[in-house]
Amino acid sequence: MLTHHPDRQQFTLDWSGHTAWVDYDIRNKTWYLLHAEVPKALRGQGVGQVLVEKTYAYLREHGIQAVPVCSYIQALVKRYPDLTKLKA
Repeated sequence: MLTHHPDRQQFTLDWSGHTAWVDYDIRNKTWYLLHAEVPKALRGQGVGQVLVEKTYAYLREHGIQAVPVCSYIQALVKRYPDLTKLKA
């Protein structure tokens, strides 16, 4: 389950006793996704992709425009451009 921590400007995803996260910054109503981190124990299991997909789902639900700054998030957006599409 994805958890939003507005006080830390972070999304977290708990998985098998570990926590992955995305840090963001807000400037002029645009959210900049700065960094995604997956603990070593979870790497290679698709956790990072799930984390980014759930983060973008939250952003879409709330009508929030986001810019991927993190190279990993940029790569996923390039591979799956529908991630960034806001609701019509």
